[in-house]
Amino acid sequence: MAEYDLGRMQEEAVRRAKEMQSRARIPHPAGPRRPEPPPAEPPPEPQEPPAPPAVPAAALDALFQDKERTLLLALLVLLSSEDAGHDLLFALLFLLL
Repeated sequence: MAEYDLGRMQEEAVRRAKEMQSRARIPHPAGPRRPEPPPAEPPPEPQEPPAPPAVPAAALDALFQDKERTLLLALLVLLSSEDAGHDLLFALLFLLL
């Protein structure tokens, strides 16, 4: 019984594959074809990269006014580059708030 089901399923799969191929209307290759080269496009004009946004001096002054906050920021930068524990970095961030 299982062999009959397997044979029937294979026949149905072959029938569906042929049906899908006929729907797709895929032409069978008659021989090797050379791919056509894409049409040549003129190279794009070089564009100047956008200038980086200028950081206002007031923002930097405000950042470094408080010595304690500056020290915490320096510790954060140093410890993050040394792969310190995440809990320590989060504690320093909390102190910055």
